[in-house]
Amino acid sequence: MTTTRMAAAVLGAALLLAGCGTSDGTTTTTTTAAAGESTPRAGGTLILGENGQEPTCLDPHGNASSDGPVTTVPVADSLVWFGADGKLQPWLAERWKVSDDGLTYTFTLREGVKFHDGARWDAEALKTNFEHMKDPATKSPLAAAYIAPYEDSKVIDEHTLEVHLSSAYSPFLDILAQGYLGMISPKQIKEAPQTVCEHPIGSGPFVFDKWTKGQSITYHKNPDYNWGPKGAKHTGPAYLDGLEIRFLGEDATRYNALVAGEVNAIDFTPPQNVEEVKANPDLGFLTAVRPGHPMSFWLNTSRAPFDDVKVRQALLASVDRPTIIKGISFGQYEVAQGFVTSSTPGYAAGLEGTIAYDPAKAGRLLDEAGWTAKDADGIRTKDGRRLTAYFPIDPSFPAQRMQIAVQTQAAAKKAGIDIRIQTPSTQEVSDRSLAGDYDLASGLWATNTADVLWIQYSSKNITTDKRRGQNVARLSDDKVDELLQDARETTDAAERAELYNQAQARLIELVPAVPFYNDPRPVSFQKKVRDLAFTPAYPSPYFYDTWLDG
Repeated sequence: MTTTRMAAAVLGAALLLAGCGTSDGTTTTTTTAAAGESTPRAGGTLILGENGQEPTCLDPHGNASSDGPVTTVPVADSLVWFGADGKLQPWLAERWKVSDDGLTYTFTLREGVKFHDGARWDAEALKTNFEHMKDPATKSPLAAAYIAPYEDSKVIDEHTLEVHLSSAYSPFLDILAQGYLGMISPKQIKEAPQTVCEHPIGSGPFVFDKWTKGQSITYHKNPDYNWGPKGAKHTGPAYLDGLEIRFLGEDATRYNALVAGEVNAIDFTPPQNVEEVKANPDLGFLTAVRPGHPMSFWLNTSRAPFDDVKVRQALLASVDRPTIIKGISFGQYEVAQGFVTSSTPGYAAGLEGTIAYDPAKAGRLLDEAGWTAKDADGIRTKDGRRLTAYFPIDPSFPAQRMQIAVQTQAAAKKAGIDIRIQTPSTQEVSDRSLAGDYDLASGLWATNTADVLWIQYSSKNITTDKRRGQNVARLSDDKVDELLQDARETTDAAERAELYNQAQARLIELVPAVPFYNDPRPVSFQKKVRDLAFTPAYPSPYFYDTWLDG
């Protein structure tokens, strides 16, 4: 079990993965701060209180933690910038061309960029980074999977690289904007690759200083920086002299540190404290719904009882999701309407309300599925068998999600479904995940493209003896496969959107999961913190434009 962004195929774990932008292309943010009301000024060190999901490696390509981009984007720039409007903009690539068949990408790179060790940014540097992501020695948990269609590349000239894919892959540029695919010094990769995890060298606005594991990471300003993304508010070096990220895993500790002024900002504001923050005149608030797959309970469709679609539909109808989510989030979370979040480019806006709480319908569906009798406990039976489903949960399962599990269990019991929550060891949970020995699993996956549906529901991504996939529901549906494969291969944006719409509608019919909420990224800060923002490609705090007022 893991709580990283990447390992979605884990039972009962809190799984977090990457992106941003709403269905209409705008970032979902709110703020009570008067950001940008005065002239920015340089100086000072900002301290961010981060949650406990500290990365195990600071190499962007070796990272899958939801905290990964917070720690690596200050150091490592990306090839392209994903704008708040959902459109791609130049960054380390000034422009690019895509061949008609979608197999060849030609990047023209920005000139004058240097890494912190003096290495130059050029076509060879980009090629080296792609190869580093793919190199098995990097043990990339995420970047390698995202660029799986990358075949090879050819240096055309010093600032032009031609990249060849093995198959058309329309999300390629989108995922290149994520912090998990930031660029590292080619000199470091070639001469000392073993140092990248502990001391990454990039070209970003901040230079890595020190990582005290379990405590903090510190950075200082790159005085030579002059290649910020087009979407930034200014040019030249960052305003802040320094940046410190402190890992404060306990929600109360993190919130109290902000109120006491021990830190300037906190990530993942506890939902029970959000209204207090909004009411505090000394604090500001910024939030975004993370794009990708909502937090869900996946149903194992490869074995009984959830191999019967009517049983899956019955469970979904039996759960009053809005009431559960309102209660556990203190009214702060948005109930999921399907299998991608509302902030995901490609979200099918016309399907809201399709999933409804309907206990009577749940009963009818179970009758139709043959589970017509009930035992003394009120659990439905068929041919002498109880309608039982096993839900193994990792010991690290967050308390909030355990509340959802327990309330789902209670709702299912009213319908006559016996959900057995189990709490084996982490190792056993992992082993059972690989073996498919579960009926329910939990997780989410954040990414800035609806291609998350291919990751989660293509039959190509079912775990086998040879490959660990992320299709936790083990769904195998020819129509879903065809729609999602066509969507990732087409170069026609309108056609891709329609294919994703059809795929989302089909998934609501098939119910491979019970979707609960669209995961937010709530950040709170002292009002002297100005122009704190999110990286739109993955909504995590971004400090290039940030400055301290006073």
